Amino acid sequence: MKMLSSVRLSGAVAMIALFAMAGSSLGQQQAPSLDADVASGALPAVADRLPKNPLVITPFESVGTYGGTWRSALRGGLDNAWIGRTVAYDGLVRYDREWKEIIPNLAESWEVSDDARTYTFKLREGLKWNNGTPFTSADIAFAVEVMSEPTYGGGTFIKQPNKVTVDVIDDTTFSLVFEEPNGLIMDELASINGFTVTSLSKDYCGQFYPKYNPDAVANAKAAGFETWEAHMGNRCSWATETIRWSNPDLPMMNAWMIDEPLTGDATRVTFKRNPYYWKVDTEGNQLPYIDRLEMRVSDSLEEITLMALNGEIDFQDRHIATVANQPLFFDGQEAGDYRLGPNVPSSMNTLMLQFNLNHIDPKRRALFESKDFRIGVSHLLDREEIIDVVFTGQGEPFQAAPRPESPFYDEEMAKQYTEYDVEAADAAFQAAGLTRSGDFYTFADGSPLVVTIDMISSFKSEWVDMMELIQLQLEAGGLDIELNNIDRTLYYDKRVVGDYDAQIWQGDGGLDVIQEPRYYMAANDESVWAYRWAQHFQGSRPEIAEAPPAWAQEQMDLYTAIRAEGDPAKRNDMMKQILAIAKENFPVIGISLPGEGYYIAKNNVRNIADSMLHAYLYPTPAPYDPFQWYFGDK
Repeated sequence: MKMLSSVRLSGAVAMIALFAMAGSSLGQQQAPSLDADVASGALPAVADRLPKNPLVITPFESVGTYGGTWRSALRGGLDNAWIGRTVAYDGLVRYDREWKEIIPNLAESWEVSDDARTYTFKLREGLKWNNGTPFTSADIAFAVEVMSEPTYGGGTFIKQPNKVTVDVIDDTTFSLVFEEPNGLIMDELASINGFTVTSLSKDYCGQFYPKYNPDAVANAKAAGFETWEAHMGNRCSWATETIRWSNPDLPMMNAWMIDEPLTGDATRVTFKRNPYYWKVDTEGNQLPYIDRLEMRVSDSLEEITLMALNGEIDFQDRHIATVANQPLFFDGQEAGDYRLGPNVPSSMNTLMLQFNLNHIDPKRRALFESKDFRIGVSHLLDREEIIDVVFTGQGEPFQAAPRPESPFYDEEMAKQYTEYDVEAADAAFQAAGLTRSGDFYTFADGSPLVVTIDMISSFKSEWVDMMELIQLQLEAGGLDIELNNIDRTLYYDKRVVGDYDAQIWQGDGGLDVIQEPRYYMAANDESVWAYRWAQHFQGSRPEIAEAPPAWAQEQMDLYTAIRAEGDPAKRNDMMKQILAIAKENFPVIGISLPGEGYYIAKNNVRNIADSMLHAYLYPTPAPYDPFQWYFGDK
């Protein structure tokens, strides 16, 4: 095996060693709120709660002070993403604050085999769940086993068909062994999805699993559940998509643990500090600094916005930090005693227009498959008008391409066909076989052409304004457009049937280029422009899967090689080839590069990064270590 972590992580390892040597002189301190429990014997001393080598975190500005409640809000009772971004980012490894390196977390080190099939991790010695039971290699093996269970699994860590098994070497050492090379698994483990494999305590969740408890089926029925799967899903909620954050008894490894759970009728969700949290600051103070998290649950964006304006939110970027709200929040900073900070989004586009290259109607498929048709549509879009009207001038015309901050940035790719040019559009449409008849283009045989674009207005408020402008611009250029506003369930169901002209979505993959290739190639279910090619690539839904043309197959072969390659430099080279093919074939149409986003923070919240990168896989603000935030002077 070759050690990948020891060289690039030498700074972190040195810090751990320094702390180990200085531990006796620095001492270890805890939050005053835990003193009474330690004095009464309800909790062990802090030294007995921490692992042998706790992870030492360097505060962003200064060592903090204990106490306080971080107030924020959830948009509706089923909003789990904000909790995931604030509480649930504690996997085996994690990204650093600059999104440049994968660094230790629960695992203090790891080794990778030369064939990228075996990943061996070393856990910190003495880790404990928040209930005080040991966290060991057996918990990792249990999580992978349960997620692989055919009748229960579905955790995001398990990526079929490359099956994985866990080889438990001892309590702190284990290997993830894949059937095929897996060059991307470390990025998966460092992302928000990495929490899944560290989220199931065998001691607790094993009681609901028939393999480890013969009474699990009977117990499920006695508890009012039809199956053990339903019972386990209710109690060990992260393992299913339906219920999360609803069980205060579920053991966690996070800085805060469930206090008031998220239920269907909850008006607030609260979390309290985990007394067994395994991170400390550079002076030996056990983290987190903040005692509690309180999240107001509301379906009303107006209510959450008013809370922020009134200074009742300590930090938030999700939901309320919209383009429309920015002038309002900017003007209200002094009255609300808060500040705005920049968020650089990982997304590369405000809206992706995806024509269905796999349409079940042969005539429409032929049209949408034509690169000339897509070029014509792109030239009819007056992107500057959209940017000025909808985004108050923020952003710039942009196609589906990596962001300027990305090492994969290609200006020519980002800017091709973004000029508003009616004559160029007409030439492209004629090359695609369309004929102009009166106000609108028709098919070559003279039959009318009406293009229907599906959208979900409730997902993003600015999409309504954007699509109404796009409709006017395309119709002025000769394309008859119908907007079809539908609910999200139908939106996804139509993809399987294949009877849709076009759909829109936001432009993921601006910084997380390799991890989010959906617009550069037919990669997954979100590649709506070629859903059936994507099924061919994934090996799923064989009943509708279609073999792609040579250029798309070449991309798939390259991405398969990326997954098998352990060398990041070689993976990057292959991704550049995929992007070059996407640039040449121009499968989807972008509108504009998103302008800089923002977060809202009360003036007395300290240790918050001045600027943040914002993504789902890099789950902002979690990589900026909210457990080292604290309430101090303004």
